[in-house]
Amino acid sequence: MTKITPKNQGEIQFGKVKTLEGHTECARSVAIKDNLIISGSYDKTIKIWDIDSGSCIKTLECHTHYVTSVAITENLIISCSYDKTIRIWDIESGKCIKILKGHIGSVLSVATKDNLIISSSGSCDETIKIWEIDSGSCIKTLKGHADWITTVAIKDNLIISCSRDRTIKIWDIDSGWCIKTLEGHTSVVWPVVIKDNLIISGSCDNTIKIWDIDSGKCIKTLDGHTLYVSSIAIKDNLIISGSLDKTIKIWDIYSMSCIKTLEGHKDWIRSVAIKDNLIISGSDDKTIRIHPITLFPCELDKFQRVISQYWLHEYLEQQLIDCFNPGKD
Repeated sequence: MTKITPKNQGEIQFGKVKTLEGHTECARSVAIKDNLIISGSYDKTIKIWDIDSGSCIKTLECHTHYVTSVAITENLIISCSYDKTIRIWDIESGKCIKILKGHIGSVLSVATKDNLIISSSGSCDETIKIWEIDSGSCIKTLKGHADWITTVAIKDNLIISCSRDRTIKIWDIDSGWCIKTLEGHTSVVWPVVIKDNLIISGSCDNTIKIWDIDSGKCIKTLDGHTLYVSSIAIKDNLIISGSLDKTIKIWDIYSMSCIKTLEGHKDWIRSVAIKDNLIISGSDDKTIRIHPITLFPCELDKFQRVISQYWLHEYLEQQLIDCFNPGKD
């Protein structure tokens, strides 16, 4: 058997791209569950697509303004909209079973974990809300950003948020306190994802930044897109980014380099997702594209050890400098 190494982990094979058509406006958000793609659009609808056939099997209509984000948990779809609501849908029936109200501005992003929904808002709201799915009640409201909160992500007991105020914040779910603020982007931070001990963010400064959660330090800045980075997804050692430059880039965490650029969309790419051997993208060209890939499995733990050793070395080096320069501020 061939030994998997960082070198050959960067090798990817690509299959034939499938294009899904049906939305009449921008395909703003995409998510994947099993053999289904869920898409939310500025045409105010959510569509459920069969991956194998490429056909739309359900269209969910209830929002009265742009659908900005979709997420999936168990047999439920969670959506949010400029109509200031979050809606919970049953995948099988396609029925809206709950409407959550509380934000006073457009709801821009939703994330879900277990029985919780995390939502973020813009306009005059600028809050993050934590909701219980079963009761439909808001159990906490988090405040701290100075502008629209563009995206939220959740992992374990942490919420990660990013904003037009150019910062990323890490919040403790139980206390509702902001425990770290990450600064480094020079423009609006739009997408953010979390993987193990890493946060990956994209910005209107056209860059992607990789952050260490524990230290709050930026490990690496990835340059390559020529317009805003609008969406990020991660799988194993691969970072997938979508941009307003109409391209999708695939980055290797080990080499911190772009190993492939995918083209084909005719307008801005708004959303990307990855699951198993599929990359899904949604665009202002009103289409969703399915990109089949074959890739090697990952050894992200090895990368984490390298990161830890790097920051330990840097910390000890700084301690020595401080020791020999005690009067230096």
